[in-house]
Amino acid sequence: MTIIDSLRTAARVLVVSHIRPDGDTLGAALAVKAVCDRLHVPCDVVCDDEVPATYRFLPGAETINTHLEKKYPLCVAVDCGDIFRMGKFRGYIESSADSVNIDHHKTNDSYAKHNYVRSASSTCEILYGQLEKSGLLDEVSAVCLYCGLSTDTGNFMHSNTDAHVFKVAADLVEKYGVVPNALVNKLYRSKPYHRLRLIARAIESMRFFEHNAVCMISVQQSDLDELGCALSDTEGLIDYAMDLGTTEIGICMTEQGNQYKVSLRSKGFDVAAVAAQFGGGGHTAAAGCIVKDSYENAVERLLGAVRNVR
Repeated sequence: MTIIDSLRTAARVLVVSHIRPDGDTLGAALAVKAVCDRLHVPCDVVCDDEVPATYRFLPGAETINTHLEKKYPLCVAVDCGDIFRMGKFRGYIESSADSVNIDHHKTNDSYAKHNYVRSASSTCEILYGQLEKSGLLDEVSAVCLYCGLSTDTGNFMHSNTDAHVFKVAADLVEKYGVVPNALVNKLYRSKPYHRLRLIARAIESMRFFEHNAVCMISVQQSDLDELGCALSDTEGLIDYAMDLGTTEIGICMTEQGNQYKVSLRSKGFDVAAVAAQFGGGGHTAAAGCIVKDSYENAVERLLGAVRNVR
């Protein structure tokens, strides 16, 4: 059975994005919704966090979380490395008669009835491979897929960018009318002033370890409050650590109550192995976890974990 078979035969579909949503999970979710719309299958999209302002231009983004039924014959999880990434909506994949898991994280434990999990640049790349011959893709779904492809590759700069990624991007442009420059402007050149101030604050917070090979960015709750920023505004801050020529591993710590949300990036080391030491996961070059500790203790524990993989 294919993803299209599951969607076509469902009376109603629920698509779940992961907590702290990014362009890949939202792009994949809204692409599935666009396909369901063409199949005339009722489809709702939910996320256990607010959609970041950056992605609210995506077709259908305004419908996320606006409607939810009690039961769904089919639940589709997109870009959720484990069932807990679905947040408060994880019960739906357990209670639905049919379930689909589409993901590209190597730590995914295949928690659904049908699992489309493999190594790829993004969940949107996997989804395109499943949908390209269906005749159901159009400009709406293509824009959503291109968003996920672009954001999860750092706009085609990360090491997960290969020839196939460029082929998928070219198909979305040539066959379905995606305009890359228009999307680039919306995704990367439409930052509000308060987020630019947060970027400046993050750069000022940089600390360097291991002879400048490790760059750490810290965002405290007081920073977010003072600048009028939300947690979603911290997405992408880790990239500024990786812009430095000396950086081998970048770490961004964001305070959340009595714990820190940690994003990890590398130029070759396995940061998924670092995240795993704190119950997190991800990819070799990009991973994340939660560290429950005071700030300085969290810093020391993270550095110890980094030393174990360098």
